[in-house]
Formats: sequence, C-alpha cells, structure tokens
Amino acid sequence: MNLEWLSAETIKLLLEGLSLTIWLTAVTSVTSLVLGVMVGSFKLSKNRMLRWSAAVYIEIHRNIPALVLIIFWAFAVPQLFSTDMRRVLFFNNSLIYEIERLTGLSVPYYTLAVGIALTLNTSAYLAELYRAGVGTIPQNIVDAARTLGASSWIILSRILIPRGLGAAFPAISTRLIHHMKNTTLAALVASPEFFHNTQTAISRSFRAVEYLLLAAVVYLILSGLYAKLLRWIEVNLNRRPSFSREHIASLEGAQNLVLE
Repeated sequence: MNLEWLSAETIKLLLEGLSLTIWLTAVTSVTSLVLGVMVGSFKLSKNRMLRWSAAVYIEIHRNIPALVLIIFWAFAVPQLFSTDMRRVLFFNNSLIYEIERLTGLSVPYYTLAVGIALTLNTSAYLAELYRAGVGTIPQNIVDAARTLGASSWIILSRILIPRGLGAAFPAISTRLIHHMKNTTLAALVASPEFFHNTQTAISRSFRAVEYLLLAAVVYLILSGLYAKLLRWIEVNLNRRPSFSREHIASLEGAQNLVLE
C-alpha cells in the first residue's frame, strides 16, 4: 500500500492533534460529569430557587447547539473586555502557559473556550440522565436512611449519587462518546485538535480522501476504546455499591422496627 502522502511531518502534526483531542475529551468528560451531577442534585433539591436555577441551566445549555456555544465562548466573550484586558485574560494568560508547560501541548484560548462550551452542553444532558437514574432508587431506602438519622449529605453521597450514577451510566456512556466526537467542532475555531490538523494536512497535500478515511478510522478506534473504558467504569461502579443488598435490607428492617 502506497503511503507516500503520510510524511513524517504530517504524522507528527496528526499525533499532536490526537494528543490534544484525548486530553480535551478526558478533561471535559470529567468536568461535565461532575457539573452534571451537581446540577442534577440541584434539580432534585427541596429548595425552589436551586430547582429553578438548575432547570434554567439545563434548558439553556441543552437546547443551544454545541457549535453556537463554542463560537460564543471563543469569539463573543473576549469582546466583552477591553483590548488590554482581553489580551491578559484570554491570550497571555499564565494558566494557559502553565497547562502548556505541564502537558507539552499547544493550548490556545480557543481550546479552553471549546472545553468550556462542551462542558456546559454535555453537563446539561448528564444532569437529566443522572436525575433519571436517581428516580430508579426505591424511596423506602432513602426513607430508611432518614429514619436512622442520616444527614442530607450522607444520603446524597452514599445513596443517591452512587446508585443514581450506576443506574444511569449506560445512557451516560452513550452521551460521553457523543461528547468525544463533538470535539471535532473545535476545528471551526482553529483549535489544533486532531480533525483541525487533518484539515491542515489536506490543505497541504490535497489528499482529502486518504486523510478523511484515516480520520474516520482513528475516530472509530477512539470511540471503541472509550466505550470499553466507560464499560469498565460501569462494571466497577455497580460491583462495589456504597450500600450492599444486606445493608439496604438492614436499613429497611430498622425502619420497620422504628415504625412499629
């Protein structure tokens, strides 16, 4: 097979883009999940203001397309500041330099803008999925914990979050894989991730078919590997629940004794 179009320089370019795609996926997946659980917990809160705030957040970031959010954070937000302030906050930022030093990657502000936008978009979906997962938890388990004097934080951290995530994780996994593929949108704001660098290689060589087929294969492999990782997390999440069946049974039994 003739691979003269895949030069050493191009391979280096594509590997740099692939590294940034993996980093961007990993970081934003974690931030999206954490923020999604937090917003989903607010949606379940008894506090009306927290519920209203969470509902507004979800409706805004779930219904605005991810591409619109990316362009807004990349181009509109910096325009809210003066030229000097814009340069300090967004383009000569010490945080950006520190990230580049630690990772060895080129991380322009536009990449951070993509990370923020994708986190906001995906976390809105994950919040609803987590809330649906919590809905599968039998109410008597929560009632038993409250009867035994468990605080709201203990109920949240030991029952609702682990069991809610465990129930919702298949759907969460699907959304996170979709989230990984959404990183290709970063190419539209010149963030040097894998697809942007693929486009650069095409513009240099005019070999669109070869490079697009290569990109398709790479994203298939990334999706498969990510799915396996998420499946492993799901298995371990459900294998070691915070409350075993025996523990749950004892809680329910204790509640019945108290009620009697």
